Amino acid sequence: MLRRLPWVALSLAGVVLSVGVATGQGAEPTGQTAGPAAPVTGPTTPTASPSTDPAPVPEWTPLIDQDFDEPAALGEFADVYPGWASYDGWYDTEGPGLYDSSRVVTVSDGILNEHLHTEDGEALVVSITPVPHVQTYGRYEVRFRTDPVPGYKIAWLLWPADDNWLNGEIDFPEAGLDPGDVIEGFSHRVNVDEGNHGWTVTTDQSTLDWHTAVIEWRPDSVTFILDGVEYRNTDPGSIPTVPMYWSMQTEAGDPAASVAGNVQIDYVRAWSYTGLASTD
Repeated sequence: MLRRLPWVALSLAGVVLSVGVATGQGAEPTGQTAGPAAPVTGPTTPTASPSTDPAPVPEWTPLIDQDFDEPAALGEFADVYPGWASYDGWYDTEGPGLYDSSRVVTVSDGILNEHLHTEDGEALVVSITPVPHVQTYGRYEVRFRTDPVPGYKIAWLLWPADDNWLNGEIDFPEAGLDPGDVIEGFSHRVNVDEGNHGWTVTTDQSTLDWHTAVIEWRPDSVTFILDGVEYRNTDPGSIPTVPMYWSMQTEAGDPAASVAGNVQIDYVRAWSYTGLASTD
């Protein structure tokens, strides 16, 4: 539920605020040979999603609307979606997982697929970093599912742009990918202890089905919405007030080398909070 990568790895200087797919230079690949992608074991076609259009509409201004309509073969994601794999080359929070979109991510038929597996003795993972994504307050939505992939987890979060963990952290959805794990959410307490969970939500839903997860971060609240079910926190001690960015971290814990499976993302969307200027 936390990341400790230096902000320089995610510097967005010069990035144009465009939500469409563009071509250009992304993060440098590791240069290692890509392994074969395994077949997806779950349903590849998203099921119908409940409407999550924000209401009232004037509260939010559209920022990102990415449906992954531009295909990307293995090794192409960082170039086809520049800035969306900014963690490439770094190790994940717990250490064993190497962020490497060139050996993990493909995009086809409107679905982004992360194939988690071990290669050359390293567990390969990825963090999706939507562009543009640095702002104070906002609404964030993702449609996703996963295979059961023991030893891996998703920790999709908002993280302070100044890399100061005491400024808070918002995690949703977060879940282990072992059978029986469920989706959780956390909002860390501000200016107390690093990693202190000021507010915690535990659902009864696994990641194996298609879900729509939403974070609504306002000056006076943090709300998690899973498939239309809302959980709201109004404790000011666990509501960040500094610019944050969106990092959809898929990580390794202690997976066996033989374990492999997929995380699928149908779309990601984001809105800025009306009346507050973006810091991007």
